[in-house]
Amino acid sequence: MGKATEEARRETGSGTTLWHVIAAPIVWSVHFLVCYIWAAIHCEKAGRDALLVPAQTGIYVVTGVALVLIGLNTVRFWRTYQRSVTDGDFDFEANTVEERHRFLGHASIMLSVLSAVAVIYVAIPALLLSTCR
Repeated sequence: MGKATEEARRETGSGTTLWHVIAAPIVWSVHFLVCYIWAAIHCEKAGRDALLVPAQTGIYVVTGVALVLIGLNTVRFWRTYQRSVTDGDFDFEANTVEERHRFLGHASIMLSVLSAVAVIYVAIPALLLSTCR
């Protein structure tokens, strides 16, 4: 991408949509549903005294995938946020396209971090529990 095109994207705030902003919370919610439905189906089929090892393995894999996706989203918005802070001014003083773009980047980074913490908390029961009981 040329310098002029990149500057135009930054100035107009394009490249940051609502779908990009809520991507990390969507990944977390899908992770939440997959983990709990997977464990519920495993325990229903195997019985109350069954070991959770097959479900734990699946939860670990799904957790890894979710954390990688959230990490990629965070890196994307970190680059957007850093690109929009061109003059070292971190204050939001005016309602300009540049500042709205920078705010969306900042809010998205915070949502990504919160979603990563939520994914880890969803996976903690798989670490602590050994049976379906």
